[in-house]
Amino acid sequence: MKDKVLSTIALISIFIPFTVVSFWNPTDTKATAIIIGYCIFIALSFCYSLFLFIKRRLRDTNTKIALGVSSLYLVGILFLVVIPHLI
Repeated sequence: MKDKVLSTIALISIFIPFTVVSFWNPTDTKATAIIIGYCIFIALSFCYSLFLFIKRRLRDTNTKIALGVSSLYLVGILFLVVIPHLI
């Protein structure tokens, strides 16, 4: 039962970044801080899913989906935000 709750938390955490649409206004002076906060949350969500997958050996569908979607979010952040600022 405990593993089911942990994997459900991981699955729910992948839907939180979609709420940025309702909070983010590009003309707002705090827009960058909001996006940075969401990026940190995505990174923490990925670490949590990875922890469940590797350390807890929790390999159910919810954990796999959460790990896959979180990794796609991180790859998107890497290629759309981090790498363009380095070049």
